[in-house]
Amino acid sequence: MSDRFDLSFKNKEVRMWFYIILPTIVVGSITFLFIDLEYNYIPHLLIYLAWIVYYSWRLFYRRNKKKSL
Repeated sequence: MSDRFDLSFKNKEVRMWFYIILPTIVVGSITFLFIDLEYNYIPHLLIYLAWIVYYSWRLFYRRNKKKSL
Protein backbone atom coordinates (compact mmCIF):
# COMPACT_ATOMS: atom_id res chain seq x y z
CA MET A 1 0.00 0.00 0.00
CA SER A 2 2.95 2.32 -0.36
CA ASP A 3 1.61 3.46 -3.74
CA ARG A 4 -1.37 5.33 -2.30
CA PHE A 5 -2.57 8.52 -3.94
CA ASP A 6 -2.13 11.67 -1.89
CA LEU A 7 -4.82 14.23 -2.74
CA SER A 8 -3.04 17.36 -1.55
CA PHE A 9 -0.92 20.12 -3.01
CA LYS A 10 2.18 18.31 -1.80
CA ASN A 11 1.55 15.85 -4.63
CA LYS A 12 3.03 17.21 -7.88
CA GLU A 13 0.42 15.45 -10.05
CA VAL A 14 -2.44 17.18 -8.21
CA ARG A 15 -0.74 20.57 -8.54
CA MET A 16 -0.18 20.08 -12.29
CA TRP A 17 -3.81 19.03 -12.72
CA PHE A 18 -4.91 22.28 -11.08
CA TYR A 19 -2.42 24.30 -13.17
CA ILE A 20 -3.35 22.72 -16.53
CA ILE A 21 -6.85 21.24 -16.52
CA LEU A 22 -8.82 23.55 -14.24
CA PRO A 23 -7.98 26.85 -16.02
CA THR A 24 -8.55 25.22 -19.40
CA ILE A 25 -12.02 24.06 -18.35
CA VAL A 26 -12.87 27.57 -17.17
CA VAL A 27 -11.58 29.20 -20.38
CA GLY A 28 -13.28 26.54 -22.51
CA SER A 29 -16.60 27.08 -20.73
CA ILE A 30 -16.42 30.85 -21.16
CA THR A 31 -15.40 30.43 -24.82
CA PHE A 32 -18.29 28.00 -25.30
CA LEU A 33 -20.76 30.69 -24.16
CA PHE A 34 -19.48 33.48 -26.40
CA ILE A 35 -18.55 31.69 -29.61
CA ASP A 36 -20.81 31.09 -32.62
CA LEU A 37 -22.28 27.67 -33.27
CA GLU A 38 -20.12 27.07 -36.35
CA TYR A 39 -16.96 27.35 -34.20
CA ASN A 40 -18.36 25.27 -31.36
CA TYR A 41 -15.55 22.71 -31.68
CA ILE A 42 -12.87 25.13 -30.41
CA PRO A 43 -13.66 24.85 -26.65
CA HIS A 44 -13.78 21.07 -26.93
CA LEU A 45 -10.48 21.09 -28.76
CA LEU A 46 -8.92 23.21 -26.01
CA ILE A 47 -10.09 20.83 -23.30
CA TYR A 48 -8.92 17.74 -25.21
CA LEU A 49 -5.56 19.35 -25.89
CA ALA A 50 -5.10 20.16 -22.19
CA TRP A 51 -6.07 16.61 -21.29
CA ILE A 52 -3.48 15.22 -23.72
CA VAL A 53 -0.79 17.57 -22.38
CA TYR A 54 -1.51 16.65 -18.77
CA TYR A 55 -1.51 12.90 -19.29
CA SER A 56 1.60 13.07 -21.49
CA TRP A 57 3.37 14.99 -18.74
CA ARG A 58 2.11 12.49 -16.16
CA LEU A 59 3.42 9.54 -18.21
CA PHE A 60 6.91 11.05 -18.47
CA TYR A 61 6.86 12.12 -14.82
CA ARG A 62 6.01 8.62 -13.60
CA ARG A 63 8.62 7.03 -15.88
CA ASN A 64 11.30 9.35 -14.52
CA LYS A 65 10.12 8.73 -10.98
CA LYS A 66 10.43 4.95 -11.44
CA LYS A 67 13.90 5.32 -12.96
CA SER A 68 15.11 7.39 -10.02
CA LEU A 69 13.98 4.74 -7.51
